[in-house]
Amino acid sequence: MVVLNNKKELQDFIEKKDFYIDFLIKKLNECNIKGNCIDDFENRIDEIENFYQTYYSKFNEEERKLLQLSFWAFFSKILINKLGGKLQIAPKSDYCAGTPQLIDFGNRYNKNGKRQWMGIGFDSWFNGVVQDKLLGSLDGTVKHVIDYYK
Repeated sequence: MVVLNNKKELQDFIEKKDFYIDFLIKKLNECNIKGNCIDDFENRIDEIENFYQTYYSKFNEEERKLLQLSFWAFFSKILINKLGGKLQIAPKSDYCAGTPQLIDFGNRYNKNGKRQWMGIGFDSWFNGVVQDKLLGSLDGTVKHVIDYYK
């Protein structure tokens, strides 16, 4: 399991997001899930979910770490592109402590005009997918978040 221990490691992750996304695309292509860029896969989340459920455990430990980082990078980029926001390291009290969490996003406001959101821990989605414990589909989860907060 990958854990980010400090802001420098988070910043390194953010700076390498495109590398991680390219790594994921390369692995998807090797498994005959073809595409060239994130836009080619944005509407094919079910295929990505199936890839992780089917192939993730077959990779060696180093590749699994890269695939975990790639998952975080892919979905954080999609949501930030759609909803804005920024990444922080989830606090120790959070269920996905030490992993990227999207905050300060979307267009929902409370009655006082303050932006209202819940931090999204991408590692909870990742674990739900690879352990086949995600309630509903990953595609449904992503679409719900985008629809709810846009």
